[in-house]
Amino acid sequence: MGLVSCLQDQQKRFESDCHILQRDIRSGSVDGESAKKDALRLLGDAQVCWAKMLKYLDELTMSDFGIGESPQELREQCSELKGVLARAEHESLSVSDLAGLLFLHNQVLQEQLKQERIRRRQLERDFEKMGGEDFGRLVEPFLTKGMFAKHAKR
Repeated sequence: MGLVSCLQDQQKRFESDCHILQRDIRSGSVDGESAKKDALRLLGDAQVCWAKMLKYLDELTMSDFGIGESPQELREQCSELKGVLARAEHESLSVSDLAGLLFLHNQVLQEQLKQERIRRRQLERDFEKMGGEDFGRLVEPFLTKGMFAKHAKR
């Protein structure tokens, strides 16, 4: 049930109660105490309805509520937002695909690093083995005048 429908129902019930109370008082079919109780109940109902109506009026007149926009403007905004959402979803998929590719590339690089570490350890072992045999023989070619100058430039 919408706001307008709710307010209309409350107004009809209030008007009906007022009509019945006035009819009973005019016809004299109700005593003074009973009419007083009915009038107080009706007045209480009216106060509750008035408070609700003021609350609804405040909500409807809020400046940031956007009621002043026409249905066409709201449809256009909705269409624009759907476009933004579609682009965001597309970008999200692209980023997700890229993340998957980067993950695979990272795994390949990790495997290469693992292989390079194994190779380095093997070269270190080979160098230590050769150095233990005759280190002077290994470095002798580098101690010649031309070779030393060549490697010192590095």
